[in-house]
Amino acid sequence: MWSVREQYELQGTILKERLEKLMPRLMRECGVEMWLVLSREYDEDPLFKTMVPPLVKNAGRTTCLAFVLDRDGSFEALNVSRPNDRFEGYYKQAMQRGDDIFQAINHLIARRKPGRVHVDVSNECPMADGLSKTLYDQLRVATNGGVQFVSAEEIAIRWIETRTRREMELYPGIYKLMMDIVDDAFSAKVIRPGVTGTRDVEWYIMQRVNELGLPFWFSPDVDLQRQGEADPRISGAVIRPGDIVHCDVGLACLGLHTDTQRNLYIGREGETEIPAGIQAAYRTGCRFQDIVRGCFEAGKTGNEILARALSQAEKEGIEAMCYCHPIGLFGHSAGPCVGLFDNQKFVPGHGECLMHEDTCYALELNISQSVPEWGGQKACMMMEETIAFTGGKTRFMDDKREILRFLPAQ
Repeated sequence: MWSVREQYELQGTILKERLEKLMPRLMRECGVEMWLVLSREYDEDPLFKTMVPPLVKNAGRTTCLAFVLDRDGSFEALNVSRPNDRFEGYYKQAMQRGDDIFQAINHLIARRKPGRVHVDVSNECPMADGLSKTLYDQLRVATNGGVQFVSAEEIAIRWIETRTRREMELYPGIYKLMMDIVDDAFSAKVIRPGVTGTRDVEWYIMQRVNELGLPFWFSPDVDLQRQGEADPRISGAVIRPGDIVHCDVGLACLGLHTDTQRNLYIGREGETEIPAGIQAAYRTGCRFQDIVRGCFEAGKTGNEILARALSQAEKEGIEAMCYCHPIGLFGHSAGPCVGLFDNQKFVPGHGECLMHEDTCYALELNISQSVPEWGGQKACMMMEETIAFTGGKTRFMDDKREILRFLPAQ
């Protein structure tokens, strides 16, 4: 685990690389000459925290970050707001203390003369819709209606979804932090069948994440399914022998998020391994994982990938659902979703986003399969792994891929 200082230094290094190398490339690819990201203190644009040094926690009154790509190819990242020494080394100061921020923005536009100015307004992507109505109105007044403002949705999504080489290198280590906690939570150290409840395991996970000084970006879910019960996600129950315990967990570290699901079979007296029918369901789930990630292809929409994956699953007789989502700077991040839990057909909006290289996803899905040892009752194998997509291939953040585990009778 990195110290606090090491975490902040790493985040600063990552941001500098993203601003200096990634941002100008994305602006060229998206045809953006100028992008303004405006925030008010305590009402920050969702993108604000992804663009500022880690020691900058809030916008100072009103803050404007401007990204400018001139026609000669030169690029600048500018702080068009009051000076802040924490921006040094990341942004060039473009406004003097005491100046009016909107006049400074207007002067910048007049000097650079972009054909269009991109701002964060979007019907489909909430993370690209961070410009408040008040700031937008002030921007229009300051520029006298003489500027064409357009949505920055495309470049905002690309900024959010694209991972740099350094981020890809660090991600497995971040993922391991969460997996180490799950290893403990799904052990005899924590779970005593007949005594421990699913809520107890949830609180244990939350406590462990908190002890690392990190946030869990959603409250962990621990539930179970058992023979004779129709509900595959029983919550708030005491764990018993013969149950399949399931968790859905995620934390944030160095600005990156994880999202993972794991399953644990609680052994009955005399059992030395997981029943064959449950193991078979697990193998089917792994097969469906391979089907879905095998359909990942740059330039394809999430809907196209979903249709291909479900079609192949049907051919193989797999009863499956797929609801993968982008992950990275946000947990449920921007980019192509591949199905929704409540929509296994065409997903409008973010289902039509294109897949790009150097992106990460939560490979989230489930399969249902009859278990002979349960009298033919179906078990639902709920699975989720954080994966990277680069070079046309996927890779797991956790090479072990131990999605189903066994806890012998105690």
